[in-house]
Amino acid sequence: MRKTREPRIFDTDRCIRLGIWGLGRGMSFYSTCRALNVDVVAGCDYNAHMRENFLRACPGAFATDNAEEFLRQDFDAVLLATYCPAHAGDAIKCLEAGKHVLSEVTSFHTMAEGVRLVETVEKTGLVYNLAENYPFSAANMYLARKWREGLFGELMYGEYEYVHECLWLAYTYIDGTPITRGDTVHNWRSWINYHYYNTHSLGPMMIITGTRPTRVTALPGKQRLPGYLPLGRHGMGGIAPSLINMSNGAVVRNLMGATTNDSHIQRLWGTKGSAEIVDGHLRLRLGGGGSAPKFEVIPRWDELGELAIRTGHGGGDFWVLYYFVRQILTGEPAPFDIYAACDCTIPGILAFRSQMENGKPYDVPDFRDKAVREAYRNDHYDQERYDVEKGVFPPGADYSLTKQFSLTMRDLIWHSQTYRAFREWQRVMDDMVDPSQVIALADKAIAVMPRLQEVQKVAREMIDRYPESDGATVLKALLDISDEEKIADPGFVKELQMQKRKLARRVVSIRAKRERESRKQERTSKWLSPFVGVWQLSKLVPKKGDVSKAPAVKLSQRMGWRPITAGAPSQFVNVHDVYGDRDGVVYLGQKFKVRKTGTWTLCVGHDGGVRVFLDGRSLLCEPKRVNPSVPDRSRATVRLTKGTHEIVCALDTDKGAGWGIYFRFEVPKAARTKGLKPEFPVPVENQ
Repeated sequence: MRKTREPRIFDTDRCIRLGIWGLGRGMSFYSTCRALNVDVVAGCDYNAHMRENFLRACPGAFATDNAEEFLRQDFDAVLLATYCPAHAGDAIKCLEAGKHVLSEVTSFHTMAEGVRLVETVEKTGLVYNLAENYPFSAANMYLARKWREGLFGELMYGEYEYVHECLWLAYTYIDGTPITRGDTVHNWRSWINYHYYNTHSLGPMMIITGTRPTRVTALPGKQRLPGYLPLGRHGMGGIAPSLINMSNGAVVRNLMGATTNDSHIQRLWGTKGSAEIVDGHLRLRLGGGGSAPKFEVIPRWDELGELAIRTGHGGGDFWVLYYFVRQILTGEPAPFDIYAACDCTIPGILAFRSQMENGKPYDVPDFRDKAVREAYRNDHYDQERYDVEKGVFPPGADYSLTKQFSLTMRDLIWHSQTYRAFREWQRVMDDMVDPSQVIALADKAIAVMPRLQEVQKVAREMIDRYPESDGATVLKALLDISDEEKIADPGFVKELQMQKRKLARRVVSIRAKRERESRKQERTSKWLSPFVGVWQLSKLVPKKGDVSKAPAVKLSQRMGWRPITAGAPSQFVNVHDVYGDRDGVVYLGQKFKVRKTGTWTLCVGHDGGVRVFLDGRSLLCEPKRVNPSVPDRSRATVRLTKGTHEIVCALDTDKGAGWGIYFRFEVPKAARTKGLKPEFPVPVENQ
């Protein structure tokens, strides 16, 4: 059904008539279609409630549960979002029916399927794109532009994480609706090995750096989270990286899986600069050195990007559909055509095989080459699949009970995690920046407790009736970590409410204690000067023995002095930035003006050996090299008369030391007269 669209993006009146096959994830693209030259006219899904949702969004469109009937309809292209292991076969059906294909990830599940898919695309001449959307966030597209401009040089090493614990999706559809029939698990999210789902982490590396994978290895990981099907190292619920050689010789760590911390951290190291994306913040380190300046940047969109971000999913869905439509309308290749899709899909298949063979490395074939493809034409190596039709209970099980399984698992996962979050965070609330957040967790736990008590009771009945079943195994795993006996007590909600009140009083106590400690720290800190931030740095001089043999030097001597500024906020002077790994001694000098004669403690933090001279006389010597550099490691009491004084530090630059130093003054305890404002020696600027 034609909808009102955004202003025209492509310079044509032609509209692409689109059918969506798989109306769960597939409907996520619907708002994006309206922003492009695309009319959604047909939908296909075996699930009735998915079809109903589709028709509410697209009144007048065609909807069916029959794929053959769907493909007979009059439209140009298919957005393919069927079950992951079926993508290759379904894409081939679409292509043979004369439809262009935009396929959800991944493209195929076996190497033989990949060969068939490539050859079908070549034979039909139709457009095939992979809908890998993670490379097309604002940050990743910014990095790709800057990489092409040469800002980062050649890729040396990279790592990207797509760590996503989505246990509940093993028992529901993508919208959270429990699996229909009730006594089984999701078609593929319940059992597929995490290596197969590798494109969200590998894809950005490929697009940003312009390289392709050439070799892959993966070690087996044995640990699994409770609640996943008992499939050993075959299935979901674990985590382990694959290591991938890229076409320029670099190595990439590609991390997928499920664990107790979802993570999408991305880091890239080039020969000229590096980048990292952590918690949505993009930071670059530029200047060609490991300790070069690192700052956060704003990855701005262009005008089209501003439209993309309004369509949802971080803009990524817009871009994959945009490139797909552009290729159909203009012939301009999309980033993930069939061959790039193979480059991105194959490493996951081979990583699983490598894992099953204790880390055996595999070369990643280039399916652009027909001769290379021939070796994989009959390669049907595949993960053992769980029999979802059979279900998780034995034949003849009481369906009036077992049909509640998927709903019970969903609510048991959601609500037990809510309760466990409260239970476990209160154990560390004394250390939390904001301990009152535990009170909010208590409110959530209290709210879900009635339903959690209900589903635990149903889960226990299923376990007791069918103790040897896979259903009982996953239910028991969740009950074992969720205080089943305690929660079953009818008075447990009141106990939680009482506990919440106690914790609220504890929050008040923690805040009062911290306030007292803060006032004490303020009283202590006022007797310490700021760290000295600007020094004069000498040339590197030969070393004769350890630093204790370094002779006294004055700023007036010809030593090639130059200013060096400490790094904020720590004011740690890193001499290694200037002289690298060269061995010797350097001097750091500074003049200080004293307004009134007095006594101070000189506090020096250092990780190399150091000798300190005051007005040309040795004041302090600590030749031992100790890492890391900690403020106030070495201390000496000095009495300075009114006027200007000179302090010079000899720093040992033994190869491998950090060559760092901190420096400040402290008023000695004996001189901390109550009510007096402390005065410190003041650095003399512009020496």
